[in-house]
Amino acid sequence: MAQRGLSFVRYADDIAIFVSSPRSAERVSQSVTAWIETHLKVEVNRAKSGSGPSEQSALLGFRLYADGRTGVAPKAVERMKAKVRELWDARQSLTSEQLRDRWRRYIRGWWNYFELADWRREVEDLTGWIRRHMRECFWLRWHSARGRLNALKRLGVRGRALGQAYSGRGAWPMARHPTLQQALKNATLARHGFIIPWILTTADQ
Repeated sequence: MAQRGLSFVRYADDIAIFVSSPRSAERVSQSVTAWIETHLKVEVNRAKSGSGPSEQSALLGFRLYADGRTGVAPKAVERMKAKVRELWDARQSLTSEQLRDRWRRYIRGWWNYFELADWRREVEDLTGWIRRHMRECFWLRWHSARGRLNALKRLGVRGRALGQAYSGRGAWPMARHPTLQQALKNATLARHGFIIPWILTTADQ
């Protein structure tokens, strides 16, 4: 590829080659695949290979835009969302501290890898959705109306808003209710270690 003057990036067995047109992409893909299989005796996985606009492709979890920016690939975002659902499943037999620590380990590692991305809109747009999963989890872990009433009182909720402890709404709708958002404010979640690292990064800047 270097001898042919092709623009490419390689990490281990992940390779992306950049050309100027779809026709060139097909031609280069076929010739490079043939060369690898003939000279290196390595079979190319055609199911995971192909050609197309860089914005519709991914390399190591990143999406590469035509103007040189990088973003998080859609599949990487979907895998992160699946992990959020798993980590904030209220049925786990874990303390709040254990839930927090597992979350911090995962999301810090994930963000340490993907914070290199220039275009972060897909990730930043998930901030409220992630916090809603946190609030849903706690609402379910409070179990009963009495448990929810006591928890809301501990978190500073007063007056008529306490009546929401007896609400018949489901946990997911309740997770965006003003009463629960008041009890588990963004600042409260952050203060207790339930972090969203890209929000911290933005604040630091």
